[in-house]
Amino acid sequence: MTDEKPEEEEAQAGAELLRFPLSRTTPPGSAGGFKDLGIGAMARHLNMRQNQMTGHWCSRCVGMWFGYAFEVECPQCGNRHG
Repeated sequence: MTDEKPEEEEAQAGAELLRFPLSRTTPPGSAGGFKDLGIGAMARHLNMRQNQMTGHWCSRCVGMWFGYAFEVECPQCGNRHG
């Protein structure tokens, strides 16, 4: 039994917590929130209220636009691929 204790202590000493290198950093450009790209054409056409719209990400403009759930085209650049 006395032989088991040094092995347990050695195992506990080797079991330190390793954090992911960038787990606590803020992505570049996100410190001030997001760039608002406006409202989609369909949402404007339907006169949707703000609480009825969903947010969509545009990787080309690096910002968010809001509109009808099934809209896919960014109102700023026309990007249809997120």
